[in-house]
Amino acid sequence: MNESKLKEGISIVIPSFRPNHYLSRLLSSIEAQEDLPENFLEVIIVINGKEAFDVTSVAKEVEILSTKHIVRVLYNSIGSVSKARNIGIDASSREFITFCDDDDWIGSRYLCELYKVANNQSIACAPMINVSIDGESFNKNINTFLDESRADKLEAYSRVITISACKLLPTKTVKQIYFDEHLLSGEDVVYFSSYMSKFSPKLVNVKNKNSFYYRYVTEKSVSRQPVSFDFNVDQRLDVIQRLVQSSSKEIDWYQRIINGQLSFVNKYYAKHPESENRIKGAFNKRGLGRLMSSHNNTFSINLRGK
Repeated sequence: MNESKLKEGISIVIPSFRPNHYLSRLLSSIEAQEDLPENFLEVIIVINGKEAFDVTSVAKEVEILSTKHIVRVLYNSIGSVSKARNIGIDASSREFITFCDDDDWIGSRYLCELYKVANNQSIACAPMINVSIDGESFNKNINTFLDESRADKLEAYSRVITISACKLLPTKTVKQIYFDEHLLSGEDVVYFSSYMSKFSPKLVNVKNKNSFYYRYVTEKSVSRQPVSFDFNVDQRLDVIQRLVQSSSKEIDWYQRIINGQLSFVNKYYAKHPESENRIKGAFNKRGLGRLMSSHNNTFSINLRGK
């Protein structure tokens, strides 16, 4: 869509693999958003990996939400969250865009507070609370990085920028980059690192107590995957390979992000020291061997040797 045709308001892209009561909760939280005019929101639900969608599971919430805002249901038969997000990006018609996972939900002023501080040269960030399956809330120190005294420091946002949640972005720039559909995980890390490198946006944040993004964390969440060579080494090095390719500036920030990915590699190495040569082979396979070093039972990458 031509950016001149983008309408005032916010597009919300929601990939959903198995729509259920969690999606109902998210849609209800969107319906409850405060201080937004009628039809200000465009809610795009992308059914991910299913040819058919049993709308009955969320029919009530869709009907109620549709009385206030635009709701669209699209389909992605491939079963890729990156593909689903890309479909949502292409379909978005509002001036700003945000992403929500279908098992998360948002505070009642999440969208209006983000919109207040958003502009075409910035990424607006909201605080986030992780919620466990038993209802326990924790933030893993993410919100301590959204401190007004550090608001002009890129590193203050590194833990927030590299996830798809809790931010509002200009649609015209989001449409210029796509999520990598070949990655099995970490696609958000690569996407937003590329976004930062391409556009160098200003980072702003909101503080209202009702503007939180609530992220539902289960044993199946990416951060809690069981240790394996595939996830901890192969998938993380695929992400690192993309990060190295796009790290044209803000080297220190990219190094921080890469170190975070390497922590998964080193977690596997600590449990399987006999795999050292196999891990080195995985680095070399991706052309990362020249940047890699290994000492004190730890693998590292020096991005300045690029």
